[in-house]
Amino acid sequence: MRRPSSYTSNRTKLEVSMTPMIDVVFLLLIFFVWTASFQISELLLPTELAVSGGNTPIDEVDPERPPLPPVIVKIIHAEGGVRWTIDGQPHDSLSEVGGRLAALAALKLSAPVILDVVGEAPLGDVIDVYDLSLLHGFSQVQFAAAVPL
Repeated sequence: MRRPSSYTSNRTKLEVSMTPMIDVVFLLLIFFVWTASFQISELLLPTELAVSGGNTPIDEVDPERPPLPPVIVKIIHAEGGVRWTIDGQPHDSLSEVGGRLAALAALKLSAPVILDVVGEAPLGDVIDVYDLSLLHGFSQVQFAAAVPL
């Protein structure tokens, strides 16, 4: 059955307005640009997990150790010659000082060595102790200075 021609002539053509659609597209574009993150995403580091049961021992982490106290070497010039004390213990010869520094280096190599020159000690003796400290592996050798009052 055909429709009468008068029925179609009374209808106007349907027009689609593009302006609201363009507005919606621009709003979506602004939304996605505004919420986008332009940083490099962090990658997961590869890890290996133990597949076995819970019977494996867990390695305990040592707590952080406080810094070691410094090794204080006093070089004392007395009337009879030069004497040395390391952490309060007296030593009569340079070879004893070397042996004590070697023993301390095995225990606390990362600790600084402080050379405290008392009196008018000869420069050669001070340099000998400095060289012994470096020879036994201490990387931080410092000189003590008097604090002015």
